[in-house]
Amino acid sequence: MFSFSMVMVVLNGAAARLSPRVLPGLISDRRNQVILGIYLGSTLYFLLMIGTLDKNDPASIPTLGLPLALMFGMACMALFVVFIRSVSQSIQVDWIVSQLYCDALANLEKRKRRLADIVEIPDTTGWWCLPARQPGYLREVNERRLGKILSKRDLVAMIQVEPGFFLVVGHPLITFNEPLSDEEATEVLDCFNFHNNEFAGANVSYGMRQIAEIAVKAISPAINDPGTAMRAVNLIGVLLKRLSGVLPYDIGCFDNGRPRLFYPQLGMQRMLQAVIAPIRVYGSHDPQVLITLLQCLKNALHDHPNAEQLAALHDEIHALRDEADAKVENLRDRHAVNGVLERLNKLHGENPVVALLPIDRERQPHPELSVT
Repeated sequence: MFSFSMVMVVLNGAAARLSPRVLPGLISDRRNQVILGIYLGSTLYFLLMIGTLDKNDPASIPTLGLPLALMFGMACMALFVVFIRSVSQSIQVDWIVSQLYCDALANLEKRKRRLADIVEIPDTTGWWCLPARQPGYLREVNERRLGKILSKRDLVAMIQVEPGFFLVVGHPLITFNEPLSDEEATEVLDCFNFHNNEFAGANVSYGMRQIAEIAVKAISPAINDPGTAMRAVNLIGVLLKRLSGVLPYDIGCFDNGRPRLFYPQLGMQRMLQAVIAPIRVYGSHDPQVLITLLQCLKNALHDHPNAEQLAALHDEIHALRDEADAKVENLRDRHAVNGVLERLNKLHGENPVVALLPIDRERQPHPELSVT
């Protein structure tokens, strides 16, 4: 009972201090599932052993069952120590953020390897479109089954939404370079897994959103932990830097090395809106959080982003500059923000696309920022 109580304490603590979206990852921890399963199995075995005992006949004690019961009891004691360590580690915010970061980075590296030999994405203009026939979040695609359908007809397909997108009935789901029959369309729809709850663990953007939600929770008045928020922002900056130059697509259903399935991922503009914007809005009262966000975007600019990514990063830098100008009141803090803006201007000097204006200490209206 104590072990199950520990699990509930961990889940309640994670939901209150971190984000409810991290709960599926904690619940699905295979080590904790195995330990609790051994506990339940051992408890059931002990009850069966007690049921076979006869107090009026001491010789009826099973000669093999008693040593097994002792062995299971000692194993449960050892596993209890492992369980306590695992649970105490799982409730630490630094460990959870590190796990989310490592998973997101691993997924991103796999995606980059898949896209290594892709020169361009096919133009789907005029392709036959198959709409969704049930609502829900797109959880995953059975690529093995879908790949057989595509190979059989020598088709190429493009999914119209990224994993984790919520679809309604009739929303465009997937397009093909050739039309499908009704039977084939039904078989294709069976390859998609929809769910009422959003959970896309194998998606780098979802991992980054989880990290961002933990950062937002950390800077809330109830938690008041800006250090955790800044660490989360720094990790997000590393992931944004690794995304530089990566096409906002992924591929699958390989047929002799040729991908037959393409599906979109969040572009940099939508990624920043989903990940950076909430931290910018809720952390605007803390100049250190704003400075960390500016440094995060500065780091993302170092690794040769493409034109679309560069424009999105510049837009977000403008938004951060305006947020700091509106919310930072202390002159010392404004000077610190100015220092980061000056370093950004030096970085832009190598590629002068955006002219950032420093924060005016007298809070005078500044001219409209322009892109040249």
